[in-house]
Amino acid sequence: NIPPSTTINTSTSLQVPTIPSFLSRPNTPTPSTTTINMSSMLAAFQKLSPSKQLSFQTSMNTALTPSAPTSVTPNANASSSLIFDITKERSTPISHSIRDVYSIHTYILELARNNQHIPFSLLTSKTTRCLFLESSTLKFITFYSSHRGSAPTKCHLLDISQFTAESNITIPKWHEAWAHYFHFLQEHASPEIHTHWANHYNILHEHPDFTDNWMAILMFDIEQHAS
Repeated sequence: NIPPSTTINTSTSLQVPTIPSFLSRPNTPTPSTTTINMSSMLAAFQKLSPSKQLSFQTSMNTALTPSAPTSVTPNANASSSLIFDITKERSTPISHSIRDVYSIHTYILELARNNQHIPFSLLTSKTTRCLFLESSTLKFITFYSSHRGSAPTKCHLLDISQFTAESNITIPKWHEAWAHYFHFLQEHASPEIHTHWANHYNILHEHPDFTDNWMAILMFDIEQHAS
């Protein structure tokens, strides 16, 4: 309850501070339009001399033609730190491998077709040259082959005993023979067979103590691909 003598002021005045003119937001400029009077331009153009008309047309064509992208010149300092560059290398033949001179000899293919073990001593570069260049001096054995229960067929196979024993092959010759063997597999084996022997070779030659355990690795390798 409000006493009768009390008067309530129901109106409240709000004082708004005045903002200085230099702090007020500028008005958005009204865009202006420019109307090109083509008739006036054409009349002015016709008053020009022929040489000036040609000059004007050339200038307009240049201004309206898109410019070609600017090519970036390689920084000479960026390649100065390179030690080796292909442009400075001497050209060499594509390959010096004897594999590209002599393919796998048919005598080796005959051993494979008759399910005979191919010792890696037959796949070295020295033996490959012998097979191709000295075939008249080689010895052969008589072998009777039978395929899938058919009647045995007489054939003559290369006598592998006339070559170095596979167990006496050296480390460099072993790597050399594997390179020839992979070439043989690429032409005469399925991709799965090639991958299998590639994995086998990688496991052996990446052994951390390969040289110290060479004879054990060689014996294991012979046992695996002779079985």
